Amino acid sequence: MYDDIMVGDTVYFSTPHSKELKGKAVMLGPIGWVVNRGGRHGMPFVVSEKNFIRFRKGRNRRPDAISRLADLIYQNT
Repeated sequence: MYDDIMVGDTVYFSTPHSKELKGKAVMLGPIGWVVNRGGRHGMPFVVSEKNFIRFRKGRNRRPDAISRLADLIYQNT
């Protein structure tokens, strides 16, 4: 399920204090998905496979092709 996340999906994740939070997937980083929790300027969180709970498909979802391409280039060098 974690590999099926795309930009625009709502991602549910847990904090170290066992609280469940949600946010919108923005981009795939080297550690995990960067999720925007909202707020005035946006509050970023990183969601890895360890703290991932589930996700809900968004209306305007699209694959994060740039991050996946950069990851492939980085791994091959």
